[in-house]
Order: sequence, then structure tokens, then C-alpha cells
Amino acid sequence: MSVALSNRFQGGKAFGLLKAQQERRLAEINREFLCDQKYSDEENLPEKLTAFKGNRPAFPPTDLMSLKRMMEKLGVPKTHLEMKKMISEGGY
Repeated sequence: MSVALSNRFQGGKAFGLLKAQQERRLAEINREFLCDQKYSDEENLPEKLTAFKGNRPAFPPTDLMSLKRMMEKLGVPKTHLEMKKMISEGGY
């Protein structure tokens, strides 16, 4: 049995740890942007980064386009129609 399945009762704690890890990583990325000279002339950069942080969904979207991007990242690009056909056949 995998660790994820055996610790199902710890789902809330694991989710909280994951969110904290994501927040730390996002803070690191934001610091990189703020310290990069390439973005020094960008107006209101800290406010823009903060606004972007607030617009992130809690869970990744599961729409057709996100599935299409996932397939592209896996090295198996599919067209819009191929994705629809694959879903209708139960291949995903």
C-alpha cells in the first residue's frame, strides 16, 4: 500500500504542508523577479506579483486545455479533436 493511501487520515495535514511548501517556493520566485535587473523598470512589480499570488486556484483546473498542455509536456501532443475523442472513449 502506498504512503498516500495508508495516510489518508492525514490528508488535511499533508495538504497544509504542500500549501506551505508552494508558498515558500512562490516567495523565492517573487524575490528572484524583484532582484532581477531585467524587471527593474517594471512599474508596481511587487503589487503585480501579489495580485498574481491571490489569483492562483487552490486546485489545478481539469479542463480540456489543461489536459492538452499536460499531454504536450509528456511528449505526446494531441489536437483538440483528438483530446475530445480520447475523453469520449474513456482513455483519460
